[in-house]
Amino acid sequence: MRQVKLLLIFILFFNISFARAQQGIDSLNALLSNPLDQSQKAYLFDELSYQWFYENLDSSLFYGVIAYSEFSKLNDPQGLSQAATSVAVAHHYLNNWDSAVLYYKEALSIREANKSTRIASSLNNLGVVFMDQEDYEEAMKYYIKAMEVRELSNDTIGVALTKINLGLIFKKQSIFNKALSYYKESIETLEKFNQQKHLEVALLNMGAIYNTLKEYDTAKLYNIKLRNLASQRSSQRNLAKSFVNLANSYQGLGFLDSSLYYANKGLKFFEAQNDTLNMANSLLSITQSHFEGKNYKTVIAYSKRLEQLNKIVGNMEIAIENQLMLAKAFAALNDYENAYSKLENSFYLKDSFLTTSLNETISDLTVKYETEQKEKEISQLKITTQDSIIAEQEAANQRNLLLFLAGFLILGAILLFLLLRTKSKSNAIIGKSLSEKETLLKEIHHRVKNNLQVISSLLSLQSRFIEDKDAKALVNEGQNRVKSMALIHQKLYQKDNLTGVEAADYIQNLTSTLCSTYGIDMQKVDVTYDVDHLNLDVDTMIPIGLILNELISNSFKYAFPSGEGTLSITLKEKEKNLILSVKDNGIGSTQEINMADSFGMRMIQSLARKLEAEVDFDLSDGTKASLTITHYKLYNY
Repeated sequence: MRQVKLLLIFILFFNISFARAQQGIDSLNALLSNPLDQSQKAYLFDELSYQWFYENLDSSLFYGVIAYSEFSKLNDPQGLSQAATSVAVAHHYLNNWDSAVLYYKEALSIREANKSTRIASSLNNLGVVFMDQEDYEEAMKYYIKAMEVRELSNDTIGVALTKINLGLIFKKQSIFNKALSYYKESIETLEKFNQQKHLEVALLNMGAIYNTLKEYDTAKLYNIKLRNLASQRSSQRNLAKSFVNLANSYQGLGFLDSSLYYANKGLKFFEAQNDTLNMANSLLSITQSHFEGKNYKTVIAYSKRLEQLNKIVGNMEIAIENQLMLAKAFAALNDYENAYSKLENSFYLKDSFLTTSLNETISDLTVKYETEQKEKEISQLKITTQDSIIAEQEAANQRNLLLFLAGFLILGAILLFLLLRTKSKSNAIIGKSLSEKETLLKEIHHRVKNNLQVISSLLSLQSRFIEDKDAKALVNEGQNRVKSMALIHQKLYQKDNLTGVEAADYIQNLTSTLCSTYGIDMQKVDVTYDVDHLNLDVDTMIPIGLILNELISNSFKYAFPSGEGTLSITLKEKEKNLILSVKDNGIGSTQEINMADSFGMRMIQSLARKLEAEVDFDLSDGTKASLTITHYKLYNY
């Protein structure tokens, strides 16, 4: 009875997820009936392609092709490269390999020509498509290129994504310890930055590896975590993949009914999608469960069905597993002639699949990449060593000079001794007093930060019991304002400089916190900073921090209804003034600058007066808020 209840719950989750996704598609289709310019239509078609990807690959391809055609008529390389990627992804999952590679390479070419920040993403996509074709040598080349680009740009999340794919290649080569190492590193980063979409992929592969290692209890934990996350995010494809992974875990644990339930559930989704590769994986799981249940004739029937499907897919790993399964089923039925034939086929396929030269090539590529990283470290060490030798030579010259002057200095030292002894006592007293004051000041900042955090926690607790959405939003905004001030005091007591705040570090931390608060996907919203190295007084930094909190929050709330865009934050000193600006390329709605009704905007005006600044808004291209601050105080680093 308990198992039946659990199954009903997961059926309900699956149907709710599907309904949510369908609502998004219906909303986008409704927008098409509105009067739109060519660019808006193109981006709308591309978004429909993205939404349909999780529901129906043919529909995803259809809208992707329309978006690509529309962008081809416009001077919009970013849109064209994205549409080419959408078409490529649909072809990829429909196993139209040549078309997928063609469009992925076109997207890469456009991005390289325009020095896009998405070059590494295109390299990574090409690695995936070659890996799915089992061309691991070519896949590894693209992954390593993607890793190098992302490391140069300090793209921590991008490096984590490439590690997922490198782990997958090692997984397919049965080098499981290396694969698990890459996955654990990537999961740590993705959880830290709340990258749930990419976290699903890492969890999927971790569950699959532990299944292969026959550590089924551990595998089940990862697969259930994936199932719950994919259901929560309405990620239909990964939800279906979690079903197949769970089927394999339950099969290993001996729960064959649960295994068949989940495998058939996954198969049903992939059949509707015409996703032949994952259909094959689902059928293989069903076949293995029937073998464990000693239903050998059913095994042969499913294996033959899988054999026909794999002629389309062309996956060697599945072919090997299927031939072995058929051999064991025929042997169990005492049909040794067919058993021997299938066993011979499996060994032939295995020998042609994993050759020594391929393993060596992949190992060489990995070694080259790791060696290059070590060479960089050695080069830096050599420079440091050379600097040390030069410093030692200079020190030797100085010693000779000092010996020559020592005689003269001894006399001076004797005379100074009496004076210094007198002053040392007073200096010690002054130093002790300064140290005590510094400790006291740090403690004050620490306590202020703690008190502000208590207030923030109280606001958070209170918001949980507020049902009115508008009231709850106002409480959350208040909590963000408190956090922006707490962050300033945290920076002060953590640094040696107790009077000034590093503006660049503070602004990046504040923006990161607001991204997390409003659920902004940093892969879609590109945030850029142009901030001078300024050490600002606390009385200057607090109003600037509160103003930035309001302007950035407004952009995240109103500027990007599609979830994509760019946000630029500038703080520079020019002609004895501070120039502060926050600009987005969003919809440019007056909702962002509703001066009459918004408490936040009235607060900006009040704080601007304290800084003796004027606030200007420009809606000509998105929304830009600018302040020229005349009253501020700087400290030297």
